[in-house]
Amino acid sequence: MTRTLNEKQSKLIKELANDFSETVKTIEKGLKTTQNNYGRYGQLLSMLSKGNRKHAEIYALALIEAGANIIGVKNALKCFC
Repeated sequence: MTRTLNEKQSKLIKELANDFSETVKTIEKGLKTTQNNYGRYGQLLSMLSKGNRKHAEIYALALIEAGANIIGVKNALKCFC
């Protein structure tokens, strides 16, 4: 998931992160039912990406930018997408 982003891609990630900020706050403040909330992030990534791995990676970067637990999001990508 380590990539160099161009200006357009960076802008997209920041815009998505802004859209996801409240969701991430809710997840991070809520009861952790899985380690680092990977279950909730996995469910969200699966729903948003509709099974498309590249889309899931874009959404994952945006979630991390929005303050999501990095390990939780990375584990969600491994398990769910």
